[in-house]
Amino acid sequence: MSLYFRRLFNRRPPAGLVEISSNILVFDHCFSTDMLEEDELKPYIGGILKQLLARYSIDSLMVFNFEGGKKNNQTARIFSGYNMSAMGYPRNYEGCPLLTLEMIHHFLRSSESWLSLSQDNYLLIHSEHGGCPVLAFALAALLVYLRRCKDERKALEMIHKYAPPGLVELYSPLDPAPSHLRYLKYVSRRHKSPELWPPADRTLNLNCAIIRTVPNFDGEGGCRPIFRIYGPDPLAPHDSSAKVLFSTPKTDDFVQLYTQEDSEIIKINIRCPVRGDVVMECISLDEDFKHEVMVFRVMFSTAFVQDNLLLLDRDEIDILWDTKHRFPVDFRVEVIFSEIDATTSINTSEPSSESESNHITDAASEQKGLNIRTEMSNGTPEHNIPDSRSVQTSQTEPENIHSSAPEAESVGPTTQDRELSMDAPKSEGDNDAIADTSSSQDAESVGPTSQEDELAENASAGEESEGSTTNSTANSDTQLADPPGSEADAATAERSDTNSESGSPSSRASSSSPKFDEDTEDAGTAGAEAQSIELEGS
Repeated sequence: MSLYFRRLFNRRPPAGLVEISSNILVFDHCFSTDMLEEDELKPYIGGILKQLLARYSIDSLMVFNFEGGKKNNQTARIFSGYNMSAMGYPRNYEGCPLLTLEMIHHFLRSSESWLSLSQDNYLLIHSEHGGCPVLAFALAALLVYLRRCKDERKALEMIHKYAPPGLVELYSPLDPAPSHLRYLKYVSRRHKSPELWPPADRTLNLNCAIIRTVPNFDGEGGCRPIFRIYGPDPLAPHDSSAKVLFSTPKTDDFVQLYTQEDSEIIKINIRCPVRGDVVMECISLDEDFKHEVMVFRVMFSTAFVQDNLLLLDRDEIDILWDTKHRFPVDFRVEVIFSEIDATTSINTSEPSSESESNHITDAASEQKGLNIRTEMSNGTPEHNIPDSRSVQTSQTEPENIHSSAPEAESVGPTTQDRELSMDAPKSEGDNDAIADTSSSQDAESVGPTSQEDELAENASAGEESEGSTTNSTANSDTQLADPPGSEADAATAERSDTNSESGSPSSRASSSSPKFDEDTEDAGTAGAEAQSIELEGS
């Protein structure tokens, strides 16, 4: 009998602790309305830890503390004095006493892993003053996650029984139970597909919120609603801190009075990209747009939004404790999303559709201009085949280029630009010239030796009659109707000069003589001018 009572005594937690479930211990003052001063907190926690360490090994305890925004608080220092490190979690997320899905997953996985290592391992959980609402949610989520409670609502109610009535109302102005139950259902989905939980965050575009049946927040059956959206920045995936993503401006252009007599539906355009854990607030303004009254608040995760729609009735929104009578029985909120795309305009200040349309128009104009430039660049070789051939040849020529090549290359781009501007209204006769040039290009690619022989003959002819060539050039310039004839000559000289440098042994031998290069350039110029005259005559 003595052994039985000894085991029973050992199973009872030390004074000052509450055993929520097997091997899950919570400090009892977390469920109390009494606030301990700083000089009272250390002896209180220290006395409990001494009793606990006298019964259990320090290596069997894992400590969690819902500490709020303080990093180096008094409770953490007290635990460190006993060589115990506490993992800290915040007490709220943008005013909502909840944890983000990532923190919930970390808390649940850490707890499950620790308890599964040994039957003698314990969880020791503490909450700072005012952290009772988030503590209740975390404990209920742990019971659901460990399958110690199947129903989400019953798990939450079971934790609330440890606290005196009105404790949650004392620390939370809004009833957080609807958002708590929503996230507890997120946790329950882990049992259906453990390998896919938690799902990855989705980036969605929150298009609008539709309120069906107007709530009474002005005393006359109406309200002036505005919306605020909080959450992580969708453009900064590595930054998990919450920011104000959207806020309705307090101006007459965006705020108006809706009454139950005149309006059945209220539609608020938002058009705001969201990702991850999102807090949506609906606020009613007075006539002067100065006094605000919270209508409702909703916290949700985009990872669990199905069919790009979130439907909420009056029992699924966080409202003030004494305002449920202001909502009609058939009150409903519809939050409509859409898949994010490249044309989405991110707007964090005003729900203006004009800025979004301007953004799309500017993008279309820029794309149109890009298409026009692409068409012009693609159309250039069709109108200027000699220049395009020169460019193609210069890309494959050897590195040691003689002195005439840079001169021809410097002329080439200017020639191409001027011919592009003047060859736009081409006639059908030019197409024949282009076809002849294309056929001559094919002939050159098949037999480059015949072309080099012809160049050599022209070179010898140019040495005999250098003066006559100058006269014939002047005469041909006066007879040509097209000013770009001389530019075509320069381009042809570049092509002839380049072709003389690549391919056959005779061209390599000729490149060693600078005088022969100048003669060849003059001869090529004379031959090109004669060819231009023939083309013009045809």
